[in-house]
Amino acid sequence: AHGALAAAIGSAVLSFALKMLWPELPFIDRVGLVFLLCLGLGILVTLMEKSGVQDNAVDLEDIDFSTSRNFNLSALGVVLILTALYATWW
Repeated sequence: AHGALAAAIGSAVLSFALKMLWPELPFIDRVGLVFLLCLGLGILVTLMEKSGVQDNAVDLEDIDFSTSRNFNLSALGVVLILTALYATWW
């Protein structure tokens, strides 16, 4: 949670700092750079945090995440239809 908070606050601070320190940087480039910096900041804060075992964590060992054959075929159909639509009208 602290990494996400650091990234959220960092987005405003870093964007403002880059706007003041590097004014000729195009807006969309600044957005991308701030995103990458916030991503790194969030990862860094999370890795530096000493997180122990969570009492309320869900045990995932007993959960089966497999999907049925019909679901997989339907998902493949949706992907193929979307691919055809994008290929046709892009």
